[in-house]
Amino acid sequence: MNAVKKYVAAVMLWILALSPAAGYAAAPFELAVSAKEVLRGGTITLSGTGAGNGAQVAVKIVSPSKTTFYVDVLTATNGSYAKTLTIPSDAALAPYGTYTVIAGSGSDSAQKTFAVVEKLGSGNENPGNENPGNETPGNNNPGNSNPGTTPANGSAIPSGAGKASGSVAQPELSQDGRYVVGADTMDAAIKQSGSAVTIELPAAALKNGTPLELPAASFKSLGDNDRELILSAGDLKIQLPAGAIPASGDAQSKVRLTLNTTLTSEAQSQVDRSIRSDASYKSTGVVLSVDIQLLTGSASSDIHNLSKPATVTIKLTPEQAAAISPQTAGVYFLNGDQAEYAGGTVDGGVLTFKPKHFSTYAVLQYDKRFADLASHWSENAVRSLAAKHIVTGVDATHYEPSRSITRAEFATILMRAVDWKGEAPAAAGTAQPFKDVAASQYYAEPVAMASALGILSGYDGVFRPNDKITREEAAVALVRAAKYFSLSGGSGASAGKAAFADQTDISAWATAAVEQASTQGLMQGDGKQFNPKSPVVRAEAAAMIDRLLPVATN
Repeated sequence: MNAVKKYVAAVMLWILALSPAAGYAAAPFELAVSAKEVLRGGTITLSGTGAGNGAQVAVKIVSPSKTTFYVDVLTATNGSYAKTLTIPSDAALAPYGTYTVIAGSGSDSAQKTFAVVEKLGSGNENPGNENPGNETPGNNNPGNSNPGTTPANGSAIPSGAGKASGSVAQPELSQDGRYVVGADTMDAAIKQSGSAVTIELPAAALKNGTPLELPAASFKSLGDNDRELILSAGDLKIQLPAGAIPASGDAQSKVRLTLNTTLTSEAQSQVDRSIRSDASYKSTGVVLSVDIQLLTGSASSDIHNLSKPATVTIKLTPEQAAAISPQTAGVYFLNGDQAEYAGGTVDGGVLTFKPKHFSTYAVLQYDKRFADLASHWSENAVRSLAAKHIVTGVDATHYEPSRSITRAEFATILMRAVDWKGEAPAAAGTAQPFKDVAASQYYAEPVAMASALGILSGYDGVFRPNDKITREEAAVALVRAAKYFSLSGGSGASAGKAAFADQTDISAWATAAVEQASTQGLMQGDGKQFNPKSPVVRAEAAAMIDRLLPVATN
């Protein structure tokens, strides 16, 4: 289920609880369900009246296990609203039992229930041969290696739930449609692991967001033993470093993870809203929603931020891979109606990115074109870097490729490239060593980082941020960056030993770097001369930095 849609509906229902009763209403707010009982695979219609024309109606359905089964925001027409739902046929997605429907608009709300049953009119919401009449149904998943041991209202996860084989744990499907792994099973996998424990979920879990629950204490144990957790499901793999999800050793708490890669209508609507103001963006249809909750008794809290970045890989379908350009594709965090760039690469049909928090992400293509770059020699390099949000135009339609670039500007885009690559060491400090760089300047942090990493240096305690950066200064910075971060190089057209007619004009401190930059194909001369004292222009800066990045992305 789309995370933002859940949030919107939850906020609307919360407002309902706090809002004072209306002084009057044109008509009472009403909710109806089309049936008291429904079979798996059947349909049920939710409808009502009393909402104003065009008003938004938040609808939420809570499953028998008190998890969110469905959430949506409907728009009323002529005071009425309606939604027809198909109940999944899979027992994991639609457990037997009573479902609660909550609808609200403005200060009004209403609530109804219906039951998913095995046989209409039987009155038995929880059928099963083992426990007739009991709230714990029988074996609804005969293909599972250890089905039916986890109760539907599983506030605690049985310690032996699931199965460990070496460092791989296979979860058990509970009778109310949750995948669970118990503490003893996790401990067994941790003891048999080298550096990581893998939990293998069925690919079907991604299509409808079936939750996975683990004891919170298991996350502490993973951290204490320096083991990363790998979640594998179909074409998705999420690697969580040891300690990435903060959790205590409280035996009564558990962590719920809900993964979803289905492009629902809600997700598509959110993508469309986030990119509608810029025609340079294009949706690819690839999305990922990850919700993490800490549950203790009846209390729950969302976990968004990770202590350490995760690594997410998605193997694209052949159709997706053919339609997505590695040069312009990126991963974006859908933050309300805004799309925030989160990095990412596409190489060999595999998408990889490293989120620092989880929510809803979409793969978008950003093909920014500038009017003054049409047929310009640097156009492709600028497009590549613009797609990675490393360079920007001077305005919405112009790049000004021939304008000189300052030392501050060069430091900023070079460190954006480093940040995009995600290989800056955590120990690198950001204390400002230069007295002419004010903390309030946009370039203060990248200049400090570049200095801390030894990529850029100053002159007797000053950085000279507004000076035009020279070609020999840029050569030194590029070579240091390529060496420090093991960024690729050497594929340029002029790769080979440097031989410039103005070799004697190159400063002694830059001679080796100029030769190395030329040999690696990072910089080129004009065919005869290097022009070491000449300022670097914006087109050249884009080409230089683009050559640092992996060939597959440019």
